[in-house]
Amino acid sequence: MDAREASFLAIRQACGRNLIGLTRLSVVSLVLMSPVQALTAGESFLLPYDQAVTRSELKYYLKERLVPEAIESAVAKPDALKNAIVNLYVMKRASSIAESEALVSPGELEYRRGDGGRRLGLQAFVTDRSTEVLGATDWTALADERYLAEQAKLGERVQVNVDHILVKAEGRTFLELVARVAEVQAEVERGVPFQDLVAKYSDDTSASRNGGSLGFISQGRTDPAFEEVAFAMTEIGAISDPVLSSFGVHLIKYNGRRTRSATPQASVQKNLIRQVKRERSEAVRGEVLAQFRGEAWPYIEDLDEAALGAQILAELREEFPDLKK
Repeated sequence: MDAREASFLAIRQACGRNLIGLTRLSVVSLVLMSPVQALTAGESFLLPYDQAVTRSELKYYLKERLVPEAIESAVAKPDALKNAIVNLYVMKRASSIAESEALVSPGELEYRRGDGGRRLGLQAFVTDRSTEVLGATDWTALADERYLAEQAKLGERVQVNVDHILVKAEGRTFLELVARVAEVQAEVERGVPFQDLVAKYSDDTSASRNGGSLGFISQGRTDPAFEEVAFAMTEIGAISDPVLSSFGVHLIKYNGRRTRSATPQASVQKNLIRQVKRERSEAVRGEVLAQFRGEAWPYIEDLDEAALGAQILAELREEFPDLKK
C-alpha cells in the first residue's frame, strides 16, 4: 500500500471515529387580567397589574439600543418587538414595586424620570430581592464544589509534549486533502526532519513562530480526537498516522510526558469564590425577573409584529433619512 492509499484509509477511519463529534425558563404567570387576543399595532399595549407600554416608548427603546443602520433588520426578527415590549414591562413592573416598597425614593425617580427612572427602580428591585438570596449563600461550599469540578485543570494531571503538522481541509476537496497528507507522509517515511516538514507543509498559523510545537498539553484543552491519539502515544520521537480533528488533518510527533501536581485549593480559593459569585449573581437576576416576563408574554403573544414594525419603521424613517428606501 503506497502513502496515498494509506492516507486515504487513515482519513476515512478518522472520519468514522469522529463523525459523531462533528430553558427556556418555565414560570407560573400571575395573570390578573384576560390576555388581549390578536393584539395589533395600537397606541399602547395593556399589560398585567395596570401597566401599559406605549408605542412611543417602544420606539424610544429601539432608538436607544440600536444604531440606525440596524433598526430595520432588528425589527424584522421574529419576536423582536414582543421581547422589547416585555422588557419594558419588566422594567416598569420592578420599578413600581421598588417605589411601593420604598426601595428607592419617589423624589429620585421623579428627578430621573422616564426610562432612566424605571432602570433605577429595576436595579433597586433586583438588588433588594437578590441580596437576601445571595446573602444566604455558602460561597465557600460553592467554591469547594467548583474546585472538585475542575480537577481536570486544577488536580493532579498527566501532560504530553507534542509537535504537529496541520493540513487544513478548508479550501481543499477530499481528494486534494488526501493527496496533501500522502505527500507529507511520504516525506516522513523518507526521514525528512519533522521540523522541516512543519515549515514546508503545516497550515497552522502559529507554526512559523513555534515550529509546530504545542509544548505540554493537558487533557480537555484541545480537540478530543487529537488528544485521544496524543495521550495514547508512548514512544518518544514517534509520528502518528493522520488524525482528523475539527481543524483538519494532523500528524503528531510525541516528545514525552510528565505528571503535574495538583494546584492547592488555597491558592485559587479567592478566584473561585469571585467566579461563583459572579455567575450566581447573574443567575439570580434572571430568576428574580422571570416571573414578570411570564406575566407579560400572554398579553403580546398574538401581536401582529409585521404591522407594528411597519408603522414604527415608517416613523423612524422620518427621523433617520438613511432608512428611507
